Amino acid sequence: MRMLANLLGAVLLLQAGRVGAAPQQEKPLVAQTLESFQKDSARIHQQMQPGGVYEHTPANDQARVEARLADMYKLLQAHSSQSEMTETDKVALLNAQEEINGILQHNDNNRLICEHVAPVGSHRPVTTCQTYGEKIARQQRDERYLQDRGRTPQNATATNGK
Repeated sequence: MRMLANLLGAVLLLQAGRVGAAPQQEKPLVAQTLESFQKDSARIHQQMQPGGVYEHTPANDQARVEARLADMYKLLQAHSSQSEMTETDKVALLNAQEEINGILQHNDNNRLICEHVAPVGSHRPVTTCQTYGEKIARQQRDERYLQDRGRTPQNATATNGK
């Protein structure tokens, strides 16, 4: 009985250590004042450019981010800080902020994506992890390769032989 209790205690300690060691993902945007919002907004615009952390954000998501940033700017421009806003404006600001954070965190090049699948020819699943940026870069390389292969005549000798 004591051995079972010790084992259970060890498992709980391991779980607690994992929870405590889990890194907190920082939100890209936290709007408190107009000045801090302008700094964050400029940083987000820069990071959505090629080479930035959010460079792989699709155009329609970038448009949504831009629209929500404009909404937030109007709200913060009308009030010097969140504390002076009405409850309705605070809710609108928070909703816009959370939509932006959701889009950016989903399209963060450093976001880790792990898959647990069986490779071709095997029945044993393997876990592989890569960043979102690596996955998108690989997809783009594969698409370019397939497009290039489609342009080069593969069967020139086969069709000339007929």
